[in-house]
Amino acid sequence: MSNIDVTSLEIRDYAQSLHWTIVREALADGLFVLNSPSKDGTQLIFPKDTENSSFAELAKIALERLSEFRRVDFNQLLEDIREVNDDVVCLRYFSHTKIVNSLSFEEAFQTIAAARQMLLSAASSVVNPVVYHPKLNRTEPQDLIKKTKFRHTQEGSFILKIAIPFERHLAKNSLFDGLEGMPVEKSIGRKTVELISASSNEILGSIESNTMEALYRSQVESERPIVSFNFCDSLLRMFDKERELPFELIFNWSRASLKNMPFPSVPDKVLFPFTYLSKLEELKSYFTPVKSEITDTFYGTVESLNGDIGPDDRRFGEATFNLLIETEIIKAKANLTADQYQEAIIAHGRGNAYVMIRAKLSLQPKAKLHNIIEFKLAEK
Repeated sequence: MSNIDVTSLEIRDYAQSLHWTIVREALADGLFVLNSPSKDGTQLIFPKDTENSSFAELAKIALERLSEFRRVDFNQLLEDIREVNDDVVCLRYFSHTKIVNSLSFEEAFQTIAAARQMLLSAASSVVNPVVYHPKLNRTEPQDLIKKTKFRHTQEGSFILKIAIPFERHLAKNSLFDGLEGMPVEKSIGRKTVELISASSNEILGSIESNTMEALYRSQVESERPIVSFNFCDSLLRMFDKERELPFELIFNWSRASLKNMPFPSVPDKVLFPFTYLSKLEELKSYFTPVKSEITDTFYGTVESLNGDIGPDDRRFGEATFNLLIETEIIKAKANLTADQYQEAIIAHGRGNAYVMIRAKLSLQPKAKLHNIIEFKLAEK
C-alpha cells in the first residue's frame, strides 16, 4: 500500500468543508467517522493517528469515496486536500500561441523574488496602510513569509503556487471561545491575500480606464490605502520581459475557513496582459517617493573608475556604483580617497564584488554619495 501524503486532520477538514458530518462517538475509538451530506448511508472511516498501521488502507478508501463524491480525479483531490487550510495565490504565465511549461533559472529566481515582495508589500499595507513602505521589515509580514509554502504546479502553463496558512482567530471578546461555528476574525494571511486581489483589481481598472493618476490621488487621500509603490513594483517585476508573456493571479480560498466566515468578496482572478506593462510603469511613477537625501549603509557594485593619479602616484577621485536600495538599483557617483579607490579597484577586479559604503546619498539632481564614513569590500 503506497503512502498517503495527506494527514487525517486534512481529510477531516476537507470532508467537513463539503458538509460531511462527524460522528463524535467514534473519536473515543481513535477513528474519524463522517456521514455523507447526501444522507445515503455513505461513511468515511479512517484512523485519527496517521501512524496507525491501517491508516493508508482506510484513508485510500475514504479518499476514493470523496473523489467519487466530488467527481474529480484522485490526484486532483489530494492536491485540494493539501490546501484545505491554506489560501493559495497562483501566479500563472501562459501564452495563446505556445506552450509555457518552464521558466529559465534566472526568470524563476526573479519571479520568486517578485512574489515575495508582493506578499511583503500587501502584508505591510494590512499592518500599516501607506502608499510607500521605506523598509519591508515589519515583524508580522516577515512572520507570514516564514509560514508561506510552495505547492505543486499544473500542466499547460507555468504556475507558481504560493500557500499561506489560514489561521483561526476567534473574534475579540467572544463569549464562545472554542466552540465551532463561532465568529472568526481574519488573520493577517487572509487579509494579505484579499488585499493582493483587491489592489490588483484596482490597478487593472485604472489602467483600462486610463485613470492611473486618479487612483494615485485616491490612495494618497485614503486613510487606509491598499495600493503602494512597493506593490506596483512587485507586479512590474512579475512580467516575463524576454518572452513578453502575460500573467494571471489566481486566488483559491481555504475550504476549511468557509465554515466560519463568508466567501471573500474580491476577484478570484486578475489578468495582466503584457501590453499593460508601460501603463503599470506610469502608475508606479506616481507612487515613487520623492527623496532628496538618505543617510544609511549602502551595498553595491563598482561600475566604473574614472579617477586621477595623485602626487603620490596613487589613484583617487570619481567612481560610479550601482547601489541596491530596497527593490531598486540606483546609479550613483562618489569621489574616493586613495585608500577607498584601492578598495574599489579590488572589488571591480573580482567580477563586481559588493562594497559596503556608509555615507549620505543625495538623489537630486543626480545621485551622488558624499560624507563617506566607511568604505570597504562587503565580504570583509
